[in-house]
Amino acid sequence: MYKHLLFILLFLVLLTRSLAQEKASGSGEGNLPPAYHLLKTDTARMRFLVYALQDSLDEARLNNVLAWARTGLALAEKNKQDSMTGIFYFDIGKAFTYRYNKYDSAVYYYKKVLPYFPDPMRKYHVFSLREIMDRYADLGNKDSSFAYMNRLKSLIDTMPENSPKKISLSQNIAVVYQSFGMYRTAIRYFQSAINGNKLIKNNRGLGLAMANLGELYNQLEEYEKAIAASKEALAYLSGINMPYMQTAANIADYYITLKQFDSALHYLKISNEVVAATGDTETGLANNSILARIQMARGNHASAAKLLDSTIAALSKTDNSWTTCRALLAYADIDTAMHRFDKAKEHLKEALGIARKNEFAPFAVLALQKMASVYSLTGDYRPAFQYQFDHMRLKDSLSNSRSRSDLNDLEISYQTIQKEQEIQLLKKENDIKTLQLQKSRQSIFTYLIVFLALLSIGVIIFYQRNRRHKIETDKIKAELQTQVLRSQMNPHFIFNCLNSIENFIMQNDKRQASDYLNKFSLLIRKILDSSRNEVVPIGKDMEALKLYVELEQLRFNNKFAYTVYVDPVLSDGDYLVPSLLVQPFVENAIVHGMAHSEEKDLSISIMATLDGDKIKYTIQDNGVGREKAKVYNMQNKPYHKSVGLKITEERINIFNRQKVNDRSVNITDLYDEQKNPGGTRVEIILKAV
Repeated sequence: MYKHLLFILLFLVLLTRSLAQEKASGSGEGNLPPAYHLLKTDTARMRFLVYALQDSLDEARLNNVLAWARTGLALAEKNKQDSMTGIFYFDIGKAFTYRYNKYDSAVYYYKKVLPYFPDPMRKYHVFSLREIMDRYADLGNKDSSFAYMNRLKSLIDTMPENSPKKISLSQNIAVVYQSFGMYRTAIRYFQSAINGNKLIKNNRGLGLAMANLGELYNQLEEYEKAIAASKEALAYLSGINMPYMQTAANIADYYITLKQFDSALHYLKISNEVVAATGDTETGLANNSILARIQMARGNHASAAKLLDSTIAALSKTDNSWTTCRALLAYADIDTAMHRFDKAKEHLKEALGIARKNEFAPFAVLALQKMASVYSLTGDYRPAFQYQFDHMRLKDSLSNSRSRSDLNDLEISYQTIQKEQEIQLLKKENDIKTLQLQKSRQSIFTYLIVFLALLSIGVIIFYQRNRRHKIETDKIKAELQTQVLRSQMNPHFIFNCLNSIENFIMQNDKRQASDYLNKFSLLIRKILDSSRNEVVPIGKDMEALKLYVELEQLRFNNKFAYTVYVDPVLSDGDYLVPSLLVQPFVENAIVHGMAHSEEKDLSISIMATLDGDKIKYTIQDNGVGREKAKVYNMQNKPYHKSVGLKITEERINIFNRQKVNDRSVNITDLYDEQKNPGGTRVEIILKAV
């Protein structure tokens, strides 16, 4: 009888204690600091809770945040304090974000904040938009995240560069772009946040921005930059527990990748010191996983396995899937190294299941790759092949996704640049308007400015008119020079061609006469067409030059061979040159260089190449050379004076707009090994047009 009564009494005591604990957990009363209970009014209590919640969030002491925020919400609703109601809704959202990782619930409470702060520039309105954007990004909902991002961007575009809100939001926007793989735009916004924090000397914000930039560089596999940015961040985050210990752990992780394990241990120790001070068990478990990787790399497989056993067991009581998945992958590496392949398969299958369930694509790729390797080591080639196939397919899918993100990144970067230019233009316009308002009070000064402006415009018009007149004069001069050259060249050339045709007819060589006549008529047509323009496409000009050489080859009974080469860059482009500019030099080479030679294997080569912003012609023959040609001409044509080459050089100088002393034509005498004349090389330099 007494035994039963004692049992019932014990049951009632336990039930009462349980109900009391549940009530305390729901209201926060049981865990509030003693100072709270000393306050006399609800207003004082609400203010106390606002500051207490802010300190708890800053110090990563999250256990009581939800309960305290609900206590504050009840007080605010009781006293119909709208602003306080909105603030405590915001803190409830923070609790669901950082304590429970329930992002859907967090978004729900952040959205409830907005009606209590209708002014879009108010702190809690802006920060609620930021949190909604971030949480949708955590949920992988890109469209919703970008929708709220655009609302934020429209707000910060109107803020000055040193605005704390703009600086903070720039960092959040950068993190969202980073989460969707749009690294170019993310770096842009991180740099904006870093520069802004430096302007206002906000060490906390600067440290967070540098830490996030370090994580971005790690994703880009630029580990040295990741370490440098994260180390700089630590200097600014000292005393801010959660980001400080996470950044130190990140540095340890980066050093492991570089196989610098002593440095990794140093920074892991720094992180663990803060973990011990704050009691943050989840970060401690994540750090255990990092330590196990270091031990494994140093060959301490048994110690690493023991550490991971306790870590995974502790993680099973949490919902930290990311750390669990990472620990399982590390354990699989230890199993493989110790030839415990069955255990490795178990850990990899569990990691793969978690990765697929939570859409941890990088972990899924890694797990599939390791599965293929383990099955291959055990001789199970069929499943090894299947896992390798799945690995490659998922990796290709991620690559395609990354490519799409890169395209989006480029598009948004372009839009951002355009928007920044528009903002700068608007700022300049506003500055101009402000300046005009100031100058409106100084009418005399304004009249003077107008007069000077008109005078400047007059000077510019006068200068431009003189410049145009000079250009027109130069153009007319060039055209006159061209006409002079043609009047010198055309009759002489036509006479020679007609003589050659007559010779073929007299010799009853109808085929040669017909061939010569066809080429001659085609060349005359090209010359007439080109005469309408000062410049012609280089390809068209080289065709005419080639026809001329072929006619001369026929006239001299194929005494010489020729080659014509045009740089494909020139022929495929739309480069323009003066028509028949190099023909006199080619004519000189044929008539004076090879016509007087009795040697065999005579040849002439004509090249046109692009050299930077210049077009370079090279005409080379292996005829008698200039000295012997000069002697021959003095004997047979003592009174003949050629002005063709001189006019051509003047045309080149006019086209290049050079002084007479600047050499655009270089002629080089060639000699064989016995120092006998071996031909001539002419180099002509034209500006590329």
